[in-house]
Amino acid sequence: MATNYHNLNEELDEILNELQSAELDIDEAISKYEKAMKIVAKLEEYLKSAKNKITKIKLNTKVN
Repeated sequence: MATNYHNLNEELDEILNELQSAELDIDEAISKYEKAMKIVAKLEEYLKSAKNKITKIKLNTKVN
């Protein structure tokens, strides 16, 4: 699995494209779906972390 936001997002796009094709059997589709959900959770962690960093930056600039 990719390690940064951009790569994770690209990997998710690839999985979504694969899921939209009619070429996967049900077991493959379920496996891809599970992987996609793990990637979504990781992306949400990145966004939450970024939001927290921005909030800290804003607070620090108001104090100084």
